[in-house]
Amino acid sequence: MKEANEAFDILTPLFLGDEVTKGKLFGHRCLKVVGKAFVVDFDDDLVFKLGRDTMAPLLASHDDLKGFDPSGKGRSMKDWLQSPMSHLDSFVEWAEAARDFTKSTA
Repeated sequence: MKEANEAFDILTPLFLGDEVTKGKLFGHRCLKVVGKAFVVDFDDDLVFKLGRDTMAPLLASHDDLKGFDPSGKGRSMKDWLQSPMSHLDSFVEWAEAARDFTKSTA
């Protein structure tokens, strides 16, 4: 969990500004744009609202990525990708894409 917290702390100042704020989603820290979450610090992972079209090829090519299922009941939220820290190098890119996707669908 510590690594995901640190990754979220690194992302936060890169995105905070007029449109992006900090908040909570399901009791977990998140970044929001236009009042809607786009990155969530969830347990040992970070979660990005990328949209199904962006998620599909990522899920198909990486066994360690998964849909975001905060309830743990096998019902993933559409548009949300949950990633372990092994994809740290992609987090800034995914956060930018998530911000843009979330803003475009608001």
